[in-house]
Amino acid sequence: MAKLHWSPWMALSEIRAEAEGIALEPAGMKEAAYAWQPVADVMETAEDFRVVLELPGVAREDVSVEARGRFLVVEGRRAFEKDACGVYQILERSYGPFCRRFALPKGVSRAEITAVMKDGVLEIVVPKVRPERLRRRIPIN
Repeated sequence: MAKLHWSPWMALSEIRAEAEGIALEPAGMKEAAYAWQPVADVMETAEDFRVVLELPGVAREDVSVEARGRFLVVEGRRAFEKDACGVYQILERSYGPFCRRFALPKGVSRAEITAVMKDGVLEIVVPKVRPERLRRRIPIN
């Protein structure tokens, strides 16, 4: 078994890292304060990251997508429409405000983020910054 050379400075650095993480968290971004969270898939391709959220019954006007600091934030609200003719026996769908937050990795182009909502599915494309080619031929005039 390997011997761990522990020092109190190790614990202090862990506490500092955790405190910095809390301090960098945007104000008012506690996801637990929201009524529900839509399910999401995150996929990485060679050119970009794709975030797909299921938002059935949510109007495009009721959703906002923002790049805030190091995070991609999707917020919105699904309104509850009560049916006047009956009494609900089972109510399983979630209503009210929602929020999902995704950490943006380094090397993405924040200015070129796009979002498309179609048939209750929101797809957000976060393009990667293309690396600058280290070698290129320069034409001589």
